[in-house]
Amino acid sequence: MNKRGQMVGMLYFIGALFLALFVGFMMSVGTAFIDWTADTTLPELQNLGQAGDVNLTEVSDLTITPLNSVVQAMPGIVGVMYVMMLVASLGMAYMFRAGGERWLLFLFFGLSLLLVIASIGMSMIYEDFYDDDGELGDRLREQSLLSFLILYSPAIMTVISMAGAMIMFTGYEETGVGP
Repeated sequence: MNKRGQMVGMLYFIGALFLALFVGFMMSVGTAFIDWTADTTLPELQNLGQAGDVNLTEVSDLTITPLNSVVQAMPGIVGVMYVMMLVASLGMAYMFRAGGERWLLFLFFGLSLLLVIASIGMSMIYEDFYDDDGELGDRLREQSLLSFLILYSPAIMTVISMAGAMIMFTGYEETGVGP
């Protein structure tokens, strides 16, 4: 693989981690907001009563109640999806192994440092929402797995970056070509 191909693979890996961090944050806050909205509107929708020949209470029991079950299960599903994104990024590191260009290691550590700084910022923003005494803070505290992953994302991203560096920059045998 040429130098440009090695650099592109490394950028894909770091980009995937940035994307996982941002998507995890947005999915967590979005899930908490959808859960809060569903809990607010669901009792009203279940007590609509009769409208002409249609019993809207029965219709809402058949439609809204299963939807609420999905909404209540979303934090766990989103947490598992976030973990899967992080594991898949390590798979990307294996696919884009850099074969011997050691200068890419310094570029990788620089980009990893940017990732950790971004995850610190994202974690601090999330912590502000998490520590809030309102409804959103309560919903975020209910999401134990996803809240843990986002609050401790600087440490998690550091570990994944270092594991990715070990995967990407080791394992190739010296070919004896070059200086």
